[in-house]
Amino acid sequence: MNNVFRALCCALLLCGAAQAASSYRVKAGDTLSGIAARAGVGVAQLRAANPSLKNTTRIQAGAVLTLPGRSVAATKHHVKAGENLTTIARQYSLTLAQLLRVNPAYASGKSVWAGAVINIPARSAPASGAQASRTPAATLRTASTSRHSSAWLWPLTGYRQLSSDYGRRVLDGEEEMHYGVDIVAPTGTVVRAARAGRVLESRPDFDRGWGWTVVIEHPDGWITRYAHLSVTLIRQGALVEGGQAIGRVGSTGRSTGPHLHFGTYLKWVPRDPLSLY
Repeated sequence: MNNVFRALCCALLLCGAAQAASSYRVKAGDTLSGIAARAGVGVAQLRAANPSLKNTTRIQAGAVLTLPGRSVAATKHHVKAGENLTTIARQYSLTLAQLLRVNPAYASGKSVWAGAVINIPARSAPASGAQASRTPAATLRTASTSRHSSAWLWPLTGYRQLSSDYGRRVLDGEEEMHYGVDIVAPTGTVVRAARAGRVLESRPDFDRGWGWTVVIEHPDGWITRYAHLSVTLIRQGALVEGGQAIGRVGSTGRSTGPHLHFGTYLKWVPRDPLSLY
């Protein structure tokens, strides 16, 4: 596993690690059969995961039991508006790599749209209904995707001057809505990914005025756009780390000078990038 893939998996989905370590604190009145039934597993599976229960049927309130994962059959997922592969993978306790393995048509970076049908492979899911406690891995996943966490990196090191804010503006004599911020920097300045993710686009998009542009899909439905580049440094479908070089500042497309257009979207709904820092 290369470093890029490892970083992406950590940032997106540490569910696999969390499944094996889920636990339950016994309450007064609990029984093995009751705990097993609520967790969706058999008593034998519960005993196998907890050697201390091998020769006893008694459990003490306050004891912490390991809950084994449940086997879940393969199924289909009908994509809803605003969903992407990272949010779908997380919903089913999968890594992005596992989901792409059974949906090879999307491995090259192809976007998913509402109404598409995604294959969900058979898997081991966390125990259900027993209020399993969070493990350190699950806690780490939550911290890494927090809206105000250090996971959001500024795309241009050393350059923060804006020539255009998020919101309404006048350009070429016409009023328009500007869904992003324009960061002033010299041509050739390295542009870095704001977070780990999967590259949806890395191409020239002159029809919509973006020029050379990179679009990255991130955990929890976030998407970022880096536009007006002089060159892209990453291919469509690639997995990238936060801070990885993905392009260089330019003035291609509908641009009045060297700068980076940086846009952020939550489930494709535009959001002010500055609200994330």
